[in-house]
Amino acid sequence: MQTHRRIIMKYFLSLILLAASFFTKAQIKLDQKDLNNLIAIAELYSYNTNARGDQFAKSIDSLRTPKLNHIVDALIAVGKGDHTILETHFLARPNDEELVLWYVVREIHYNRTNEKVKARPVVAVANEVLSKQIDSRWLLDNYYYRIHGGIASLFNEADLSKYNFNMDSLGFKDDTEKAIFFLNMMDALVGARFKVLQMMKNNKKVLEFCDKLPKFNSKEYFYFKNFDYADFDWVGYDKTVAYNEWHISSFYSILIAQFSASAELKDKKRMQEIYFNSILHEPKYFKFTESKDELQSFYDKSK
Repeated sequence: MQTHRRIIMKYFLSLILLAASFFTKAQIKLDQKDLNNLIAIAELYSYNTNARGDQFAKSIDSLRTPKLNHIVDALIAVGKGDHTILETHFLARPNDEELVLWYVVREIHYNRTNEKVKARPVVAVANEVLSKQIDSRWLLDNYYYRIHGGIASLFNEADLSKYNFNMDSLGFKDDTEKAIFFLNMMDALVGARFKVLQMMKNNKKVLEFCDKLPKFNSKEYFYFKNFDYADFDWVGYDKTVAYNEWHISSFYSILIAQFSASAELKDKKRMQEIYFNSILHEPKYFKFTESKDELQSFYDKSK
């Protein structure tokens, strides 16, 4: 009996340690200038989330401090919407402290825009974020979401097919963080774009954008299927959902858009490459998409 209890206790301790590993205990102390400037940056961002215009860049640049330099640089790069945003120091994982500062930007923005709750003083919002434990996966996802506008703008015209994003060299701690990066990048590049093009039934344009996509770990995007990490709750704009349910579902939409466009143009070889090398052919992930029944039926016929 005692041995059984020890095994149970060891199991629960392991679970507690695993859960704790995902939290960044903020308790970050900013001096008054850093705090004031971070709040000012967040407020400027909230009124101009695409960071566009010379005046925005000038205003943001005036708020630099050693601690806030990278945030300023990243937002200016987002506003430019050019290849600058793809430089390694923007794509690489920021340190934990900077990720928390980016979360302050997020929370001040949502504090202003969320009409369902009464806005709080921005200083109170900032101090709350700086003093509490936050899931590091939320922090990382938030960072890539904040810079996605610059990537989307760049891809309007740019051909990125010569780019290779080596996820093993960007400082990620585990496969979960690599997946967070990958899913955010794909959403920024073609997530919303493909939805519009599918509504317009413009399959030719879908494939044109596919031809311009970058590689990930030296392979085309659809080869990425390392989603075996534990799913987790994720706080969106105003509700909590399962991360994979939201993001892998969106990724499936991207895959289906390219697969369907290839089918429409009767490119059988390309269809087979996409299907058999992607999660379109992985039943364990079908639960994350509304197309699960169709995919299961297609999978059963393909065996």
